[in-house]
Amino acid sequence: MRKPISTIERLGMHHFAHLKAVAMGVPFQAAALRYLGIHHGHQAAGVHRLTVESVRALARRQHEPAWRLIGLVIRVDVEMQQGPSLAEFVASRGLEDWSEEDVGRFYLEAYPEQAEAAGSARTKRRERLRSAQLALLEKLEKRSVVPPSPVDPVATWFDPITAQRLMDAGMVSLLDLADRIALGGRWFGAMPGVGVKKAERIAAFARDLLGDKFPLQRRFAAPLDDCSDDAAMSPTGLPDLLDTQRLPFQLTYESTYSVLAARSDADAIGEWIAAKAGSRQTALGYRREATRLLLWLREEGGGKGFGDMTASDCTRYAAFLADIPPRWRSKARARPGAEGWAPFRGPLSHQSRQYALNVLGTFFTWLQAAQYIPSNPWVLVNRKLGDDPAARQLDTKAIGEGAMTEILRVIHAQPDSPSRARILFILGFMEAVGLRSQELISARLKDFSLEPEGWVLHVYGKGAKNRVAAVPGQALDALQAYLRARGLGGLETASGDYPLLASLGDSSQPVGYQALHEHVKGWLKKAVAASALPEHERRKLAGASTHWLRHTFGTRAVARHVPLDVIQEQLGHASIQTTMNIYGRAPIQRRTAELGKAFDTPSTTDT
Repeated sequence: MRKPISTIERLGMHHFAHLKAVAMGVPFQAAALRYLGIHHGHQAAGVHRLTVESVRALARRQHEPAWRLIGLVIRVDVEMQQGPSLAEFVASRGLEDWSEEDVGRFYLEAYPEQAEAAGSARTKRRERLRSAQLALLEKLEKRSVVPPSPVDPVATWFDPITAQRLMDAGMVSLLDLADRIALGGRWFGAMPGVGVKKAERIAAFARDLLGDKFPLQRRFAAPLDDCSDDAAMSPTGLPDLLDTQRLPFQLTYESTYSVLAARSDADAIGEWIAAKAGSRQTALGYRREATRLLLWLREEGGGKGFGDMTASDCTRYAAFLADIPPRWRSKARARPGAEGWAPFRGPLSHQSRQYALNVLGTFFTWLQAAQYIPSNPWVLVNRKLGDDPAARQLDTKAIGEGAMTEILRVIHAQPDSPSRARILFILGFMEAVGLRSQELISARLKDFSLEPEGWVLHVYGKGAKNRVAAVPGQALDALQAYLRARGLGGLETASGDYPLLASLGDSSQPVGYQALHEHVKGWLKKAVAASALPEHERRKLAGASTHWLRHTFGTRAVARHVPLDVIQEQLGHASIQTTMNIYGRAPIQRRTAELGKAFDTPSTTDT
């Protein structure tokens, strides 16, 4: 660890402004906060002494006989303190940018009694000393201050403690600091003891030092995470939300044969979503991937539009998705377009990259079919990434039976509440039925029916397809208990217009996807934390979400020897191959058993 800095290597205007303020009667703590960015009193005292000694040393080197005036505390007479302090006067009148002379004149005009009090011999002597002190500081500043440079070490301009923290976090020069600040978000995360407020003061001080040399905050205009229905589904939602001054809204390929009304790439995205997205979640995914590409073309592709893309651009974008640069990653939960926001939240998983390439290939095929673009460059590149080498084929992100039992034990031990009743229903029902999240929040009680075979749920699912899901006893018991907790009686008597999953405040109102996700995630996190589960199980469940419950159904059904075709129909998979790929333990078990008969080592007890 570096030895803390003990001297000020280069004096700046802020050091002299601090000393001038103290000379005019401002407490050194307030002056240190205003001009040096120091907000702790014990730090302010040390930095004030260091500044005084550094400027005194400068005065001695320049053979100034009055060097002892630097830092000399010149009292402000009691009779002159009937009005506000000079610092309070400056703050109340908004005079921060005025010179010391002007401020003094304004003050005496506002409080003439102060001028009368200043008439005593003692006061006059003190004011002469103060004037000499200020004049010396002004002269030294003009001779010695060198404008800050981006290559200056942070130790030159910051107090020793802050400078040491910056250097320990890898910010050695002002340019290092400026670049880190420009990333936005929690750029200060590697600095112990520095929170949001202190980081804001450091950033403001750095901007004051560098002025127009400070790099601009990177801002991306497109709101990819907007979750409103209008933004997701409306063909005109995207252009309204994008920065129309910065995106390439002019058609890059003029076609008299295009069957689209779109007059820009952003318009084309909206028309595609309106035409092809079958659900809100699909619409959000489509919008996210298409808009990310549009931003990439603007920032990294020379401002191209969709019609200008080449096969080389496609290859470059695929490589970009595999290694997202830091400036493209959000550093905070900022709203799209705000400081600190970027199009990606972090590196993409193998699955997310494959999804992006699949979506873009489909999108460009549609654009070409509509004759909006002359050709589809994505058909010329390999969009298949193959299997994820880090994936484990039998890991289905399911909650094991033992873990589920322990989680339910913890939740049952909590005080009764509408929230507790809802999470118990979700866990019990989803484990036994296996719905998708969107199917759960879209269902209403009228979608249930009692058939000769038993209770079933009519589902309008993925791909705009209908299916019938069986409702076994465990799911039915969980549902009946939940309906009683909502005051609706039983399934047979409750109004069919009520949503299956309801808002906590109003049983007649459904919940949204985000509310469901946060509800399940929050309860699982608390239950796992309070459970007696072993550490490896806790680590596995750290990422558990609503979608895990669907996988829990599939995994549990396979373990209980439910035929794969039954699981396929219940889950709504288009192909049994999909079911086998996700829950393929049955074939593995059969393969292991058969090969074991042929190749297992005989028992040591055999003779």
